[in-house]
Amino acid sequence: MPIIISIYLFLSQNAFARSLKATADKLAQDTNKIALSLGLFGLGVAGIYFMLGRQDAGPKATSVILGIGIAYLGAHIMSFIQGIA
Repeated sequence: MPIIISIYLFLSQNAFARSLKATADKLAQDTNKIALSLGLFGLGVAGIYFMLGRQDAGPKATSVILGIGIAYLGAHIMSFIQGIA
């Protein structure tokens, strides 16, 4: 009986790999949407800081804009780095 179980596990590794890859891709897609949503919220907070006249509004807005850019271009950045290596 343990031989049959081990054979089944060795033969089904490819199916597990495909489902794990699909799960990782879906998680990355959802993470990107969450990051963009949080970035837009941060941009709104930075706009409120500008309206209130706070001194740290400029650096906050700059960091939020850079964060949104990195979240939006994350997949392209990773493919560029993988192309170099």
